[in-house]
Amino acid sequence: MGKMAAAVASLATLAAEPREDAFRKLFRFYRQSRRGTADLGAVIDFSTAHEAPGPRPGVPKVVRFHLNVSSVTEQEACRAGLKPVSQWRAYGLEGYPGFIFIPNPFLPGCQRHWIKQCLKLYSQKPNVCNLDKHMPKEETQSPWEQSKEFLRSKEVNKRRPRTLLERLRWVTLGYHYNWDSKSKLLLPVDFRVSEQKQVS
Repeated sequence: MGKMAAAVASLATLAAEPREDAFRKLFRFYRQSRRGTADLGAVIDFSTAHEAPGPRPGVPKVVRFHLNVSSVTEQEACRAGLKPVSQWRAYGLEGYPGFIFIPNPFLPGCQRHWIKQCLKLYSQKPNVCNLDKHMPKEETQSPWEQSKEFLRSKEVNKRRPRTLLERLRWVTLGYHYNWDSKSKLLLPVDFRVSEQKQVS
C-alpha cells in the first residue's frame, strides 16, 4: 500500500510518465483502496482552502479566484437556480491557469433540478459520453429514456444487465477533447432553465 501511495503521490510525476494516463492511474488507485486506508496526502481539499495550509510536495497550492460579479445579473443567476455571483467562493490551482473550482453555487433545492437535467437532457446526443467508445451512438441516443422504467421498478434483480444510465460515467458539454486524435470538438450546449419541464 505504501509503495502505491508513493507512486501516485505526485501528480507532476504521473503526468510526466510516457504512455501513462495519469488520470486512469489515479482513478484505479483510489477505486481499489479500501475505505479509510488510502493515502489522501495528495488530495486537494477545497473546503479547507481558506485555512491556507502549508505547501505539500507534489500538491498544487490552492489560490482564491476572483470572479467578475457583473458578468451575470442576479436575475439571470436566479433563473438558472444559482446564488448571486457575489456570494460564490471560487478557487484555482497555482500553475493550472483556467482551472476554477466553485463549491455549491446553487440556491436551496436547485441541485436536484440540475441533477435531473444532467441525467435526462445533457446525457443525450450530440454530447459525448463514456458509452460512445463501447457501443454505436444510435444505441446511446437517450440513456434516460432507455433506463427510466428499469430504475423505477421496485424489483431488485442483481442478474439483470445494468441500464445505460447505470453505466454512464461522464458526459462532456462544450469542448470535448478527443484523446485518440488529440483534438478539440465544440459541442452545442443549451443551458435554458426556466422553460425546462419537471422531470417525471
